[in-house]
Amino acid sequence: MLPGDMLRFGRIEDTFRTCCGSWGYQEVRTPTLEYLYLFTATGTLTPGMLSKVYSFLDWDGWSGERVVLRPDGTIPVARLYIDNLSGQQSARLFYVTNIFAFEGTGKENRERWQCGAEFFGGAKFAPDVEIILLAEDVIRKLGIRNVKLQLSHAGLVKALLKEFKLSPAEIIAKAEGLDAHAQAIARRVIASKAKQSRRVASPSKGEDQGEGEE
Repeated sequence: MLPGDMLRFGRIEDTFRTCCGSWGYQEVRTPTLEYLYLFTATGTLTPGMLSKVYSFLDWDGWSGERVVLRPDGTIPVARLYIDNLSGQQSARLFYVTNIFAFEGTGKENRERWQCGAEFFGGAKFAPDVEIILLAEDVIRKLGIRNVKLQLSHAGLVKALLKEFKLSPAEIIAKAEGLDAHAQAIARRVIASKAKQSRRVASPSKGEDQGEGEE
């Protein structure tokens, strides 16, 4: 980054750190190299993302484990929490870290920076609400205007996929472009559920006759 870029980067980084500190979050740092299975086992990397990961074999002369240059900051922090801090009732952690992804056009950086905050533990909805408020605080103090907040939840996507009984191959095929069709899928699920409810609520003809005879 050039001097002007560093000034802007430093302002964003300092604002993020200040806001996180004021909300009680503590900074952590994870290794640049992580095991590949850490990301594939959790389903974090879609096939499209997996093709952009820098991975290689960490060879020790007899055997080796495939490792990657960190493609995301969230999963390593979750591992750090499980390995070292899971005994705590809750933990508020944040990070400013570089992530890596292959870019074939040469027009974008292969090393990027990610600011993130994680709230482990706590009440059912309180962590989500707090993270949203923290993000709003950071955006406001950076002077960014006309921001549109879009919320999503991985559990919703999994529920939709389960509802349509898709095979693993179909799930992989649809994973990349699912966002564009999420609303349409949701409408189909709602319509299907409503139709099933009407069938349950409406007695059959035989049941009507039986009740009339009594």
